[in-house]
Amino acid sequence: MAWQDYTPEQLEWQYNPRVTVADAGAYIQRLKTLSADTLAVLTRHADIRYGPGPKETFDLYPAATAGPTPVHVFFHGGYWRAQDKTDFAFVARDLVRHGQSVAVVNYDLCPAVTVADIVAECSRCVSYIVNHGDDLGIDPDRLSISGHSAGGQIVAQLLVHDWGAGGLVAPIRAATAISGVFDLAPLLHTSINDAVRLDADSARRNSPLRQAPLQTGPHLMLAVGGDETAEFHAQARRYGEHCSAAGRHVTPVSIAGCNHFSVLEALFLASGAYFDTLLAYTCR
Repeated sequence: MAWQDYTPEQLEWQYNPRVTVADAGAYIQRLKTLSADTLAVLTRHADIRYGPGPKETFDLYPAATAGPTPVHVFFHGGYWRAQDKTDFAFVARDLVRHGQSVAVVNYDLCPAVTVADIVAECSRCVSYIVNHGDDLGIDPDRLSISGHSAGGQIVAQLLVHDWGAGGLVAPIRAATAISGVFDLAPLLHTSINDAVRLDADSARRNSPLRQAPLQTGPHLMLAVGGDETAEFHAQARRYGEHCSAAGRHVTPVSIAGCNHFSVLEALFLASGAYFDTLLAYTCR
């Protein structure tokens, strides 16, 4: 057995949605189409640079209301090795219409960088947004974050980041991790690791389930699609228990009828069953 009771083939099926989800390509294309439609109608301040890496930029979609406004920061998925912020512009569409500014973040990708490098970049992005609130027209005291898949791991790592080392009081007021992987060990036995290049030590150091959670901090929503594999559900459950045991307030959400990709529509589109839930978790 490669990991617990799973063979490598079984782990590939559990953790690789492009294998697991029938017509995964069609779902991915739908999200790209939603994003193209969003880019055509929303104001966007594109490619704001927050760090020195080639991809260390974000797009800011200012709220439809006058500032300073709450800001929601979204970290995309793609297993740290793929995707681009413009593929996820749609997450901003309806939040903007409800008075939130939205930053959709790019970061450098594996194998050019490591998972730890990516988390460090994303912490730089949050610090930049907080430190440039006046220029961006946002209220840094009302900052929330979310992330999908690899972005879920990024969110969880940011919740235990040492913000004080950069002169900040913990800036995150609310967090949502969607279909995240919080224990990276099983990925060592999948094709995902061809680009991510984890070993046992780096998998442990980059696993939120292996970090001591803060006893205080923002409310955390853990969302997963009801139709996702058993391991995605187990990852969310175990991480939620890990945080709750430390006294953190955690809300688990399983969204019926959704897979690894369609779960985003249920959360970020106003027509989605859990849009109001997500909105309640952001800093309005």
